[in-house]
Amino acid sequence: MSRNILTVVALGAMLAQFAAPHAALPGEYDAKASYLLNFAEFVEWPAGAFWDEKAPFVLGVMGKDSFGGTLDKLQGKTVNGRKLEIKRFKGALEFRGNETPGRRQEGLPQKQAKKLAELKSCHILFISASEAKFLSSILKPLKEASVLTVGETESFAYDGGIISFVDGSGKVQLQINLDAAGQARLKISSKLLSLAKVITIEHEDGKR
Repeated sequence: MSRNILTVVALGAMLAQFAAPHAALPGEYDAKASYLLNFAEFVEWPAGAFWDEKAPFVLGVMGKDSFGGTLDKLQGKTVNGRKLEIKRFKGALEFRGNETPGRRQEGLPQKQAKKLAELKSCHILFISASEAKFLSSILKPLKEASVLTVGETESFAYDGGIISFVDGSGKVQLQINLDAAGQARLKISSKLLSLAKVITIEHEDGKR
């Protein structure tokens, strides 16, 4: 059996793990971490997303980190021939320069630009549910960056995120926003699409 087929089977098996109610699911974030790695197998990034052949594959987590030490164990592993690098971001307020109320704001534009560049350096960015009320301000500057945004709120994919873990009748399902993926110049394999609900967004002009 080929490696791709094995990976599809593994991803399908992980989807099946979420058939039971959340309360009966030990290690939910262990499974989500595995999803994130599998997404790397089924998404194609443009050549410009990596500065050279040895550039790392960057997985970022924004907001509350519920993965515990799971992601740390993955640090340095090989993903698509590249070393995996884990980055953590405090949350949306960090990118507005006011994560610490009362801090003096000298050089704020430069700090914001640096933070945003760090965010855009991610290839996959998991956005925690803790950032739900800031989602629009997070996704807007990433709209055309080649970052695979992944979330866990019900409206994430409808609000412009690319892949979302959603609760469907007691089990987690995947939603994929292909329009958002196209804007980010990311190509998602039909194998992954077959395991998810592909959503379309109606725009004000009636176009999808």
